[in-house]
Amino acid sequence: MTTAIRDEFSVWLRECSLLAGEILDDCGIEAPPIDAWAIARTLGLRVAFDAFQQGRGRLKCIGGRTAILVRPEERPEREQWTLAHEIGEAVAQRVYARLDVDPRDVPPQRREQVANAMASSLLLPDDWFLHDAAHCDGDVPRLKAIYSTASHELILLNLLKLPELSLVSVFDQGRLTRRRSNGQLSGPPLMALERRIWREVHDTGRPVEGTGDGIRVQGWPVCEPGWKRELLRTTVAEGLDGMQMADDDALSGELAFAE
Repeated sequence: MTTAIRDEFSVWLRECSLLAGEILDDCGIEAPPIDAWAIARTLGLRVAFDAFQQGRGRLKCIGGRTAILVRPEERPEREQWTLAHEIGEAVAQRVYARLDVDPRDVPPQRREQVANAMASSLLLPDDWFLHDAAHCDGDVPRLKAIYSTASHELILLNLLKLPELSLVSVFDQGRLTRRRSNGQLSGPPLMALERRIWREVHDTGRPVEGTGDGIRVQGWPVCEPGWKRELLRTTVAEGLDGMQMADDDALSGELAFAE
C-alpha cells in the first residue's frame, strides 16, 4: 500500500471511528461490552434470522424499513460481527456524506472496507479499547473479558492500532494462517523466539511469554472442540527499534478476516 493510499484511507478510518462513537452515544452505551443487537434496535433496524441464506448477513427492505437478515452461528461473536458489519453497511451513507463523497463513486472494495471499519469501531471503540489495551499490556484474554462480544482475533488485530511497532500472528491447527503488522516493511518469516513461544502454547494450551533477540513475544491459546488456535503478539523489546514490519492493509479491509 502506497503512502498516499494509506493516508487517504486513514481519513476514512477516522470518520468511521468518529461516527461509531456518535452512534454509541446516541444509543446510550457508556461502557463495554457492546451489544450489536441493542444498537440495531435503537437505530430502528429490524433483525431476523435466515438459516438458508448463503452469506452471514444482508440488508433487505421489508415494509419500507431496513432489515438485517443474519444467518445463525454457533459462536455468538460471529453473530455480533455479522450484525455490526450490516449496521456499518446501513450507516455507510453517513460516512460518505461526512467526506463529501458521492456514494455512486465508491467502489465495492471501499464499501466493504467501510463496513468492516464500522463493525470494528462499534465492537471495539477506539477511545475505550486503546486505553484498555495499553492498560492491559495487550493481553488478549484480559481484553476479551472486557470486550466479550468481540472475537479474540478481532481484539488481536486491533492491537495493531497501538503506537508501538508490532506484529500479530494467528495459527490454526498447527499452521500459520495470518500475519499482520503496523509497520512499513515486509514482515519477516517466523523468528526463532516466535516459533518457540508458539510451540509451547500449542503443546501446553497455556499462555506463554518470552523476550530475546530484541523482541518480546506474547502467546495465547484459543481452543474450541476439535480446533486448536494460537495467537501471537510480537513487539520490540524495550529500548530497541530494530524489528521490521510489513506494509499491508492490517487496519483496512483485513478487518474482515476476524470473523
